[in-house]
Amino acid sequence: MPATIIIGAGVIGATTAYFLAREGLSVTVLDSQPEPGMQTSFANGGLLAANSALPWSSPGTPLQMLKWLGREDAPLLLRPSAIPSLGSWGLRFLANCRDSKYRDTANTLTRFGQHSLGLMNTLLTRDSLNFDLGRGGFLEIFKGPGARASAESFAALLERMGARVRRLDRLACVTLEPSLLPIESSIEVGLWLENDCWGDAHLFTREIARVAADQGVRFEYGSEVTGLEVRNGKITGVKLAHGRIEAERVIVCGGAASPALLAPCGVKISVAPVKGYSLTLNRDEVGVAPTRPIVDDHEHICVTPLGDRLRVAGTVEFAGNDRTLRASRVANLKQALRNLYPQISLPAEVNAWCGMRPMTVDGLPYIDATPIENLFVNTGHGALGWTLACASAERVTQLVTGTYAPHVGAFKLNRRLI
Repeated sequence: MPATIIIGAGVIGATTAYFLAREGLSVTVLDSQPEPGMQTSFANGGLLAANSALPWSSPGTPLQMLKWLGREDAPLLLRPSAIPSLGSWGLRFLANCRDSKYRDTANTLTRFGQHSLGLMNTLLTRDSLNFDLGRGGFLEIFKGPGARASAESFAALLERMGARVRRLDRLACVTLEPSLLPIESSIEVGLWLENDCWGDAHLFTREIARVAADQGVRFEYGSEVTGLEVRNGKITGVKLAHGRIEAERVIVCGGAASPALLAPCGVKISVAPVKGYSLTLNRDEVGVAPTRPIVDDHEHICVTPLGDRLRVAGTVEFAGNDRTLRASRVANLKQALRNLYPQISLPAEVNAWCGMRPMTVDGLPYIDATPIENLFVNTGHGALGWTLACASAERVTQLVTGTYAPHVGAFKLNRRLI
């Protein structure tokens, strides 16, 4: 019997499979990798930043991109070679870097993120998942000239969106997080986002896939999808590198690969791959043990404790589909970590990783039905895939089952697929 086919077993696809299975649907998930969460979900920063889910299309981004154009040491790097491939996406991205648009999008994403975290908390009361979940919020520190004004502006923005933010002086920062004591004098102010959480997105993806499989979801790994089969305006199957699989409906959760898969069907979405880097370290080996995530606004990195490991994430790189793990970018991340933790002892092997975040022009994901009646999309979450995963899965499940009923104050994407 044909099943609902989900393309992609990352955090978005696996969570969508879980929500659909709970509604009694027959679901098959296809992914080219040997297990779930092996690409964008594999080694991200680990933040469930529900109270600060912000788009990258901020008012200051265009100037930063020009300032740092082609610079290997830049936290936000636009490679000149990538400019032609960005095309209209790049122009539309820049057009969305307006203050009013940024604030509206930030408010939309943060409300959706808060709802998503609530859904995850409910999920965890029903199913037992182990993914190094931490609670108690993360600390963002600000250093250098203008730090206080920048922090206050950011805090006010978050508070208008319903976040709980505590302002800390440098003494309060190191009292909350003693690992920062060696750089106490450089900290101007800190913001403690008490209600946010953290954990290992890859482990979560594996765990949610495990529970979904227990509910009857079939995961087909090593299945390379080459196209969608359309007849008389409907999806009838999914083409694989070695055969096909019949489909009752298809939900594309393929991250940055989604546009190429959808385009032959006449469905166009503006999603571009944006590369991010991370390091994963043994806490005992490096001699640094923060008790919560530390976001360094000056160094543009996040350091997240994950059980007996530390995840260090940062940098934004517009490089087209180039997935090269560049030594220069890894070196930048290591130096930023040393600046934050001068007492750290870095091993020779830092488990460097890079992944492609699927970025839309305004930061809002595509979670919608398409003009093809049995084809849906759930993609384009950028760096917020895990943060928005549960709410996104709930939304697409409601669309599939016909139970979605917008209400006053409901999250709206205002997105149109053409």
